Amino acid sequence: MDIILTNIWRFFDPLLFSAVLGSVLIMAWVQNGRASLVRAFAALANSSRDPFGDSGENATYMCRRIDFTMREAGLSGLEQVRSIDKFVVNVLGRLVHAKDSKSFEEWVRLEEHSAKTKLDGTATYWHSAAEIAPAIGLIGTIIGLIQLFATGIDPLKMGPAMSFTLLTSLYGLFVSHIIAFPIYVRLHARAEVLNSYRSMVIEHAISIAKRELNPVGPVHFSPAKASQKAA
Repeated sequence: MDIILTNIWRFFDPLLFSAVLGSVLIMAWVQNGRASLVRAFAALANSSRDPFGDSGENATYMCRRIDFTMREAGLSGLEQVRSIDKFVVNVLGRLVHAKDSKSFEEWVRLEEHSAKTKLDGTATYWHSAAEIAPAIGLIGTIIGLIQLFATGIDPLKMGPAMSFTLLTSLYGLFVSHIIAFPIYVRLHARAEVLNSYRSMVIEHAISIAKRELNPVGPVHFSPAKASQKAA
């Protein structure tokens, strides 16, 4: 242990680590599309906390709050309902101004799919990075071995080649298991919470739309036939 602490500087090559990390991020970006890199890093800002950890908000609470507001202020009162999740606020605002339940359901289904794709995509990016990193480290190791065998028996050239060989594998494993995979686990758990929450609220909003927005069909009256007088 003392040897490791004394020579810890030998385990860090900033240029080599940057090359491995950069290669991993670029390959994960290629796999998941051009917008994935920006979304993946933007998601890190909120990845360390639960989406409703501070407020204690959940789907059951929100559905009951919607029902209470409907009883007190009617459909228009839903614009005053607030949520930590801006997606739900947008859905309720659209429900208030929707013309009919069919168009509202079509819109909210598309929005749900789009939001779910973005949430899952941020987690998928880091999952891809975790899978790619060991392969990038292995490629560096193979390159280092080629350099090592090419040097022959020259001890002055064997040292740097061996160092390159081992450090690339170390950095690949470090990026995979210490950086990328823990981030993926956290973002995936957060995405599951939000997707489940939004799905329950959306189903409740659709049921309200079908009840409140379906127009009443026209009532047809047929005139009563005059009774025929007896001849």
